[in-house]
Amino acid sequence: MPVDTKEEPEDEDSEREDDKLYCVCKTRYDEDRVMIACDRCDEWYHTQCVNMPDLEVDLVDQFICPVCIQTNSHLHLQTTYKRRCFFGLKHTDPSSSNACHKPSRGAFSKYCSDECGIKYMQMRISQWERSGGKRDKLWESVKNAEKREGVVVCADVKMEIDSKLSPAPISAQKRKANREIVCLNSRLENVVREREMMKREMDMVLWREKLVKLASERAEKVDECGWDQRLCFGEEEWDDFGAEVLESYEEKAKEDASDDVMQVDGVTTGHGEWWCTGKKKCERHAGWQKLRVAEVVFDKETKETILSTLTTREREVRKGIEDILYPPSTNASQAPSKPSLADPPLNGTSKPRINGETIEKGKKKKS
Repeated sequence: MPVDTKEEPEDEDSEREDDKLYCVCKTRYDEDRVMIACDRCDEWYHTQCVNMPDLEVDLVDQFICPVCIQTNSHLHLQTTYKRRCFFGLKHTDPSSSNACHKPSRGAFSKYCSDECGIKYMQMRISQWERSGGKRDKLWESVKNAEKREGVVVCADVKMEIDSKLSPAPISAQKRKANREIVCLNSRLENVVREREMMKREMDMVLWREKLVKLASERAEKVDECGWDQRLCFGEEEWDDFGAEVLESYEEKAKEDASDDVMQVDGVTTGHGEWWCTGKKKCERHAGWQKLRVAEVVFDKETKETILSTLTTREREVRKGIEDILYPPSTNASQAPSKPSLADPPLNGTSKPRINGETIEKGKKKKS
């Protein structure tokens, strides 16, 4: 019967899935135990078996299992974590379940939400009142405070002067300008360094965006799950194999078009080990296209915002340096004197005509 022949493989697949062993403890799936998937091999592990508290699961940025770390020791792989909410860190018992264990909002805030930020400030005010402070006086001192628009960093600047030279005495104003230029140059170097690092991260996001698109298109074409394990590549792997990963899709498309498989010394080779060949609605990677696209869009928007902010900051610092080196008043005073005809009239009358044309008033202010 055709119906029976279709149902038998599904029953066998479900039995195989139920019999599969997970984690280093090699046990079946237990819904009462928390598990986490490795971002490199995509295998599932119990958090207890990898010495990870259940409360820290939300803080994991990229989980690398012990097996991948051991088999790829030359790559120096490790599990990375997101920055924890500051209110949870300052809790009386940070490791308890009552403390906040959610990740912060990254560069935008050290708290996971506005609610935690308010709770932390309420806790600080209560501690201050217990130590003898008065809430009314505190309000009087902060009620006129404005929103912070920047962070001031104090830096120790050492200026080295050659002992052989005997420079002429420098005025206090010039010494102050020199100190400001040194500080601005230091800030400029930091901003440029941060922007170059962010550009590099942006290039990796664009590579991942293209890889998600190619993997999704291939999954639709072959009618399979199509999950590509290389979407979990880190920065070092992207440096080494990023271009080859994109080229593998072109090679795979040529192989599928010609129905030929490359033979090397009689051994069949290919890139099929990277892709999941399960059903189109694979339970293990269900909805991976939407999740990865949303992740790429979020990372892209975040890094574009940061790049725009760094670019604006760099322009402001360069403008500050130019204003110190070439102040407008100095430029005006050092500018060559023009003929008396170009000087603005003192009585407000129109300027004399030159070759039949009247010179407009108000083009140059008198300093």
